[in-house]
Amino acid sequence: MDLLWRPMTASDIPGWAALLAASERVDELGENYSEDDLREEWANPELNSERDTIAVLDADTLVAYSLLHKRVTPDGKYRVPSESTVHPDWRGRGIGTELLAWTERRAAEIHQAERPDLPGEVSIACSEHNSALRALVDAAGFVPQRWFFEMERAIAGGSDLPRQQPREGLRLVPYDARYDDAVRLAHNEAFLDHWGSSEVEPSSWRQWYTGNSWFRPALSYLVLDGEEVVGYLLSKEFEADTAVTGVREIRYDTIGVRRAWRGNSLATVMITRALADSREAGFARAALSVDANNPTGALGIYQRCGFELARRRSVHARVLSVTN
Repeated sequence: MDLLWRPMTASDIPGWAALLAASERVDELGENYSEDDLREEWANPELNSERDTIAVLDADTLVAYSLLHKRVTPDGKYRVPSESTVHPDWRGRGIGTELLAWTERRAAEIHQAERPDLPGEVSIACSEHNSALRALVDAAGFVPQRWFFEMERAIAGGSDLPRQQPREGLRLVPYDARYDDAVRLAHNEAFLDHWGSSEVEPSSWRQWYTGNSWFRPALSYLVLDGEEVVGYLLSKEFEADTAVTGVREIRYDTIGVRRAWRGNSLATVMITRALADSREAGFARAALSVDANNPTGALGIYQRCGFELARRRSVHARVLSVTN
């Protein structure tokens, strides 16, 4: 095939949005992106687009891409998570195989150049509906490591949950930007024992958590012990999802409780407040994502709050070796 392979550029964003929309109709990830959403993602200060992305084009049409991230996990691994998509009309022609080979090769180069002192691995997420991708990564020696559940519950017309209050001495308050860095530090502590997590630096915190257009501070909450942040719930709204589905959805994107304060039902306290306020704000549905093997029992908490399984995705990984 006469296809052009080159690094992605900002000029690819309209084609990127079209590619992801076509993929979503088949893969059913529950994710929709506007061009503006992708411009915000492209602004990631940690992304080296020249080295760590690849675009596959048929003339001027983007038919596939791959993009690599990198992080050091609390258990001392250097992980290179990848995201990639082949347009459904172009699948079955060997593009996915070549794209995966590029991903593995580039991930190994990043590991070798940046942290050869740490064990490395490259990972890729797969929708439960994308059996072809699962077969591809299995054949390449990737091993399934984790299942993540996408969960939803109706707000409008759904059963009411009584609001709960934190135990005496703790306060549930709306998100306040004055505490933003304290929330970041609380998050780093709360997710220390979560698979695949990594310490979030201030620039990444602003990029992915509280500094983007999706963040909804009015539907985000903190639990304070005096002036100390001990729990938090951060909400997002993706207007591109509403435009496609016709359902206005609030996403409780990040929920955390610091270790010393676990066992006080603080996640339930924050979720029941968020659900009530989200209904009043006009949302029809709430959504969140959870690691099926989350060590804090989060899955059970969300189920008791009325969330049900909507979709699943798996994460597959392969060890990266260092060349001496």
